[in-house]
Amino acid sequence: MTAVETLPVRIPESASVDQVTPQIVDPIDIRDWDDLIATHPNSTFFHSRAWAQTLASTYGFQCRYVAAQRGRRLYGLLPIMEARSCLRGTRAVSLPFTDECSMLTSNEAPREALMEVATHAARAGGWRHLEMCADITAEADASYYTHRLALDRNASQVFDRCDSAVRRAVRKAERSGVSVRFATDLESLRDYYRLHCRTRTRLGSPPQPFRFFVSICEHILEKGHGFIALAMHDGRPVSGAVFFQFNGRAIYKFSASDERLQELRGANLVIWRAIEKLIASGARELNFGRTSLANAGLRRFKLNWGAEESVIARIRYSFENQSTTLVRDLATGAQARLFAALPVCVSRWIGSLAYPHLT
Repeated sequence: MTAVETLPVRIPESASVDQVTPQIVDPIDIRDWDDLIATHPNSTFFHSRAWAQTLASTYGFQCRYVAAQRGRRLYGLLPIMEARSCLRGTRAVSLPFTDECSMLTSNEAPREALMEVATHAARAGGWRHLEMCADITAEADASYYTHRLALDRNASQVFDRCDSAVRRAVRKAERSGVSVRFATDLESLRDYYRLHCRTRTRLGSPPQPFRFFVSICEHILEKGHGFIALAMHDGRPVSGAVFFQFNGRAIYKFSASDERLQELRGANLVIWRAIEKLIASGARELNFGRTSLANAGLRRFKLNWGAEESVIARIRYSFENQSTTLVRDLATGAQARLFAALPVCVSRWIGSLAYPHLT
C-alpha cells in the first residue's frame, strides 16, 4: 500500500501485539485497491476505488482514508473525504453522497486505532467533526432505513418470496409490452438522467449535476462495476435505475420513473430483470439503498420484495470533545415542498450549484 502520509498512532496499552498501525492513504493512487479491500469480509462497493474516483473527480473532494494492512490483507479501514467550500468551510465525511459506508475493523485494527489516526488528521486539516455511519439497533436513533435482499441461485425462488403485489406488477408490465434494456454507455445514462431530474424535482430535491453521472459512467459503468436498466414502452424510457456491483454484492443506487405512466409498472419490471441479471452474474445480495424514515410508501415497496430491513445512523463525531450527535434526515419539510414547486430546469441549476456544499 502506498501511503500519502503516515501519522503517529498511539495503540492502547491493552492492545494485542498483533495489531497493525493504520496510515492515511489515497485509494485512487493504489491500482490494486479493490483487490485489497476485497480481503475484508464486510467491504462494499462504497469502499472501492471506483466510488472514490467518482466523488473526487466530480466535486474535488480529497481522499484521506485511514487504512491498516499487513501484506496483501486489509484489517481496518475508515474512509474519509475532505470537502472544502466557501460556504461551509472544511469538512470530513465518511463518505459524501453515500448510502452507507461502515468503518471496517478487526482485532488487529480496532475502531480506537483508526479513530486515533483520524484525530491526528483532523488537527492537521482543521476538521472540527467527522460525519459517518454508526452501528445501532434501535429505530429511535436511526437516520434512515436500509433493505437487503438475499439472492438465491434460483431466480424463481426469489420471485416466489416477493409479495403478491410485486408479482402482479411485474406480470402487468410484461402484458403491457414493457421491456427492459441494460446498458453502460453515456447516451443511455443520459436517457436515465432525464427521468432522474423529473423524479427528484417531483419529490422535492434538486438532482445531482450531470457531470456526476458522467463520472459514474467513466469510473464505474464502463469499468464493469455496474449497469443502467431502462424500462422501455413504445420506444421511450418510462422508468430506470442504476445499479453498482462489487465482490458479490450489488446496490440499487438510483431510480426514477415518469409518473404519468406509472400504471405500466415499469419500475417493478426494472428491478426484477436486474435481479435476474445479478443472479446470473453470481451476486449474493442486493442492497436497496437508504430510505427516509418519513417515506412509508418507498419503505413498503422495498419490503414487498422480501428484503430484510435494518436501520442506519449518520452521526457527527466531534474531535474536540469526542461527543456524537445524530444527523437527521432532511428529505422532508418546507425545503422539499419548495423544490417540488420549481420547474425541472431551475431545480437542475440549483443542484449544479448546491451539491458541492451539501455534504
